[in-house]
Amino acid sequence: MGRARQVAEGMRTVLRIRSALKAGLAAQLLLVAAAPPSAAAGALPGQPLVQAPRVCATGIVAINRRCRVIDFTEIGVIDHRVWYYAFYATHWADRHGRMDRGFPVIFYLQRPATLRLGLWVNDAPGLADKWATTPPPRPVLIRRPDATYLGLSLKAVKGPDDQRLFKLDKTHWRYVEVLHLADAEQAKVDAVIPRDCQATNDAVYDWATLRLRTPLIDRDGGKPCGAVISEVDPRVKGLFVVASALVPAAAPLTPQVRAPNSPSR
Repeated sequence: MGRARQVAEGMRTVLRIRSALKAGLAAQLLLVAAAPPSAAAGALPGQPLVQAPRVCATGIVAINRRCRVIDFTEIGVIDHRVWYYAFYATHWADRHGRMDRGFPVIFYLQRPATLRLGLWVNDAPGLADKWATTPPPRPVLIRRPDATYLGLSLKAVKGPDDQRLFKLDKTHWRYVEVLHLADAEQAKVDAVIPRDCQATNDAVYDWATLRLRTPLIDRDGGKPCGAVISEVDPRVKGLFVVASALVPAAAPLTPQVRAPNSPSR
């Protein structure tokens, strides 16, 4: 009888353990089933909105880098979706050296309170050294009748600012070529440059007014001889030059730009 009781007690113990394991597995399956779709594999990197002003989102910056949030702000509402901007400063070092890089990041709000990645600018090498920890000017939303654009002006360690333009495509931002104008558009700018002047490589976009300022220098002495101010219109494949005007060196750089060949007032 003693042996039989031991065997029976052992069987009851096994059954209790098996029952507990089944209950635990069922609870885990229930949690997975109850998880929101954003928790599924392959979801975009994101984080709770409440953490965003002070904690870098996981899944964006490499885990072997230290990351700090240098700037964070709401930039606007588009089609009932709220968009946010963050600037991350990262640091990496080992026995071979160190690297400091800055990254602009654009999020949209997935309600009720989760931020999802919409754009991550990770190919701006100029955002290094002091510009890795100094936030650039905040992005400019450009609302047009046909689409919404985002203009960025990123500081660079050397050379002119790195300027980018993106077009909103649902929850992502698509790059628009602005570094080089198409030949037909560049010709509209060149048409108003005096023969004794030439354009420099320091052209700068003002995203708020959608104007391109192209400084000019004298061909002989290299002295400033004004600038060309061009109104531009973003398109899918680049920028369309609406109008250009010459501004002499001594004049203010806010002229009334008129279309080429239009009569003067």
